[in-house]
Amino acid sequence: MSAPNPLERTLPARWRMTPFQWLAVAIGAFVLVSFALSWLRSIEFQTTTWDLGVYQQAMWTSAHGRPFYETPDIETGGFGSLLQVHSVFVLYLLVPLYGALPDATTLFAVQSVAVALAAVPLFYLARDLSSSSRVGLVTGLVYLAWTPVLSSTLYDFHPEAFLPVELFTLALLWERGRYAWGFAVGAVAFSTMELAPVLTFFLGVFGLLESLRRSPDIARSGRFPRNWARSLDRIRLWLSVPRVRASLGLMVASLAAYELLLFLRVDVLTVWLGTYPTPTPVAGYVIGGTPAGLQLSWANASVGLDQKLVYWGMAAGLLAFVPLFAPRALALSVPWFAFTLFSANLNYVTLGFQYGFIVAGSLMVAFAYGFPVAQRVATGFASWLARPRATPRRAADLTPRWSEIRRGRQAVLVVGLTAFLAVNLALTPLNPLMDNQPTLGAAYRLSYTPNPNDAQVRELVGLIPSGATVVASDNLFPLIANDANAYSFSLRANPGLGLPFSPTHLPTYVLLAQDSRDAVQAWLPPLLYDTLDYGVRGVVWSSDPGVILLFEMGFTGAPTQLGTPPVPGGTYWGNAVVYPLGGTVTTAPDSAYSSVVVSAPGVIGPVWFGPGSSVAPGNLSFRLSVRATPLPGTPAPGPDTPVLSIGAEAWGVTVYSTRLPFGTLDGSNWTTVEVTVTVPEPTIEFGIVGVALNSSVQVTLNYLSLAPGGPS
Repeated sequence: MSAPNPLERTLPARWRMTPFQWLAVAIGAFVLVSFALSWLRSIEFQTTTWDLGVYQQAMWTSAHGRPFYETPDIETGGFGSLLQVHSVFVLYLLVPLYGALPDATTLFAVQSVAVALAAVPLFYLARDLSSSSRVGLVTGLVYLAWTPVLSSTLYDFHPEAFLPVELFTLALLWERGRYAWGFAVGAVAFSTMELAPVLTFFLGVFGLLESLRRSPDIARSGRFPRNWARSLDRIRLWLSVPRVRASLGLMVASLAAYELLLFLRVDVLTVWLGTYPTPTPVAGYVIGGTPAGLQLSWANASVGLDQKLVYWGMAAGLLAFVPLFAPRALALSVPWFAFTLFSANLNYVTLGFQYGFIVAGSLMVAFAYGFPVAQRVATGFASWLARPRATPRRAADLTPRWSEIRRGRQAVLVVGLTAFLAVNLALTPLNPLMDNQPTLGAAYRLSYTPNPNDAQVRELVGLIPSGATVVASDNLFPLIANDANAYSFSLRANPGLGLPFSPTHLPTYVLLAQDSRDAVQAWLPPLLYDTLDYGVRGVVWSSDPGVILLFEMGFTGAPTQLGTPPVPGGTYWGNAVVYPLGGTVTTAPDSAYSSVVVSAPGVIGPVWFGPGSSVAPGNLSFRLSVRATPLPGTPAPGPDTPVLSIGAEAWGVTVYSTRLPFGTLDGSNWTTVEVTVTVPEPTIEFGIVGVALNSSVQVTLNYLSLAPGGPS
């Protein structure tokens, strides 16, 4: 009988907490922390179309009679329903909830709770395997603090979040011999997504291996006999074991479910929904039952091989390699390890994406099976540490005292668990030093200092009437996703994006974030600042994504301006005006500034653009100090020959343009050029562009100054 804990001796019985109660506290803490950080990411506009907006729109349209209709997959793959991309039928259970509470926080709460509750069946599984509730508690805490779990929970919303609780519950029911309930849980997993049957198949493989190991009659039977009669007897002997029958049944059911889900996605839903996938595989869509359909090949194994191996080594290392003590249980990790190895998509092996849930669903089961073995190894190590060194004393003195062994084992466990928690939590977005690491996934795009004006963006979105056609930047799409007429620009410039709009068929509203301006199709900005087509309905001057602009077709009134309009001004030279055009930054001995911008010798084309400011409507005055110098060995152009074009541009739209002849620009001295322009509407990326027009001269920009005002 173990000695009572000293703390338990000092506390009243009613204040003592059981291991499961401690786990419940940890689950509550996980839910609160993960929900808070998910919410923080959303108010900082780090959530995007992919994948929060997709699931928002799919569930909102399902609540309004259109089964999982969402436009982003129409634009990028030709799919009219999320069900053609992923078999997420289980999300029908969430449709009424989202219909009643149509907000991103609803999905964050569901995801946090689903991920956290997976610790419960894992607790019972580890307890059953070790006959210790404390081991169950340690296993549950390890799962909740494991870096891949928390980092995946913070990345938008994904159905993969349901896989751990399903797989842990299925493994627990298999361990307890509750196979009928296990098949029911398996059916729920099948409806979660198309990957689940693959994972449950290998859970069946593991169950088969465990049953063969635990059955003495089978273990003693030796090799498979060559005699058919004896072979049939052996098969009957194997099938007499309930776990063998159940595991084989789970494997068959998993194969059938995978083929059925594939048939539903590719054939049935295409006919039923009247939409058609693109004829060739689209990057990012893994659909099919062949390696080509799954985008797998031997050639892909060499793509980022070091990153793949480091990721899997890190995943096991952050579990102290405990899963390796249960090699049969590693069968659950075989399919996903092979998939990531033969895929060229390195997101699968990057922290901060949803795929950490898949790794958790397999490796944590192996952890539960391996922990008792690791504990015995730790006990042996503690026994060795506690053994006294040889002395002339009696041999009996060489026998370690059990209390010392127990204390040593507990010390190793406490130190190991503390180190585990510290290292794992330090690698999650909870650590500000991990924020916005370029090699990590979307969950790490987070800061703890949101812009106080971010709420104004939601106020601006409130100007869009329900049902209007609107296309938005990907980080703003979640704000408009609760509408079947909402569309999204891509994450980056994508000329193949299948938006159902064109210069002759325009959306009613366009919602743009400054930090996503490069993803907008080139044909659209000129129309946005053409008063015959659009007007600026409203603007937010400061937010985490920068300036936010809302354009409305046919709008001619004064824009709603939220926040304080910027007051442009300042003097710019050198790198400050090379944005992002082809001038060379160098020095000039007769310049008062540290650097100037010079056109490439003999090259005609853009030289500079600057300063790229966000400006409110009104007059702006620019002053440029420039010169044009004939190149050595080339004849000077005539005095009336244009050598420099100066234009004022508002986000790629020219609002002023003039050409300067060679005679105007003194080749030896700096020439000052004054420009006053009127900005009719709020704009971003406003500046003066200089373009060299003659290959026989070299154009130099000394400085560029900007000030508000000027003649009306």
